[in-house]
Amino acid sequence: MTSFLELVNRLEALQAQGQWPAVLIEISNTVIGLLSDPRAKGLVFGSAEMDRFCLAAGALAAQQFQIQPAGQMQAGLAVHVATELYDGQGGHSLALKDVIRARPDLHHVVLVTNLHDRELPLARFAHDLGPSVQVAQAPAVPLPHKLQWLQTQLAALRPGLLTLFHHHYDVVAVAAAQPGVAGEMAYFHHADHDMALGVFLPHALHVDCTNLSHHKCQHYLGVHNPVYWPLVAPDLGARQGHTFMAGGALRTCSHGSAGKFTAPGRYGYFELIHQRLAELPGDHLHIGQLPDEVLGAVRQRLTAAGLEASRFRHQPPVPGLWAFLQQSDVDLCISSFPIQGAKGLVETEGAGIPVLMHESGMSKHHSTRELIYEDALWWDTPERFMQVLRELTPAALQAQAAAARRFYEQWHHPRELAYALSNARRTAACPPVRHPPCDTLALYLR
Repeated sequence: MTSFLELVNRLEALQAQGQWPAVLIEISNTVIGLLSDPRAKGLVFGSAEMDRFCLAAGALAAQQFQIQPAGQMQAGLAVHVATELYDGQGGHSLALKDVIRARPDLHHVVLVTNLHDRELPLARFAHDLGPSVQVAQAPAVPLPHKLQWLQTQLAALRPGLLTLFHHHYDVVAVAAAQPGVAGEMAYFHHADHDMALGVFLPHALHVDCTNLSHHKCQHYLGVHNPVYWPLVAPDLGARQGHTFMAGGALRTCSHGSAGKFTAPGRYGYFELIHQRLAELPGDHLHIGQLPDEVLGAVRQRLTAAGLEASRFRHQPPVPGLWAFLQQSDVDLCISSFPIQGAKGLVETEGAGIPVLMHESGMSKHHSTRELIYEDALWWDTPERFMQVLRELTPAALQAQAAAARRFYEQWHHPRELAYALSNARRTAACPPVRHPPCDTLALYLR
């Protein structure tokens, strides 16, 4: 593996030669390599040095393309930069829509770098945002010309507010985020489990959307200008009229992208769900995309054990998780593990669905009950996982549902995000951090 000093020396040489495209490609490849390295997850979060190289490369590009902002910034315009956007899924896509809704007084333009030139559902992404929101994506051109496109757009638009919702490795977004391209700039740190570019931009607000990330970035990473914008979801109301454990059977669910369940971890999701179905009545609903081979293996194992394969129900991604849960018959959400999904938990709590959370001993950035209501059910070993499920009662689940809903109303209602975006300090009150233990040896030796 290349040492940090070797990497910096190589980037400095390329920068001195004016080879800014090579600088950006080298940085992008470095970050992508870290994303595929399990040792880095929950351990490596950002690099001020890499952010400086991105900005230096962006300045060289702007000079070469002769791009300079002209005139006064448009105070009534917000521009949001993203790498990719999705419809009805993807936590950062939903969070961006919430930020847009929080400032209905502004005109909004979303610029998508689309580094991989994929077919993206951009029209569907914006269908419920109204006519004051425009979406444009970069043409299918090489990376240097994507940067030229983005810098040209920003220079022409002159936004009063620029927010960055890019993927971890999007060097184009960070290189274009030069000082002076907007009246105010905010880096939305949604890629908080891994190494991400932009964490240390010195001229931008550093926005964290969970109490866990806000505390880490403020007190351990020492980011510039830390603020807190809570994850929220439009209030569709709590589920009404549900009878918990009807007929004595427990109906559980989990939701999230496939990587949250297949990532390396201390305990396997599919193994524990198999044990839950083998030892307790009821079924389990998995909401989210699963590879066919994974789903087939789960059902084959159930059949081999003499269990009905249909007790593991699979629901592909839904356009609205909250609305889906409202209409569901589930009694309990088993939060995704080894990797948690914070945005989905907000919708689950808002709908008044009880949560069982994994407390990872490896890293709080894998999974922690700090993200949910204080009295939420939790587990740290398979034995405790099964014990919690065995001891559940309808009355206990009813109390959990009420606690989940109260937590949403206090910390994750849209008015909290609107307050953060509108007040002079650009921040909101943050839920307390409770500091559960973390086994750093386990994190290192994994």
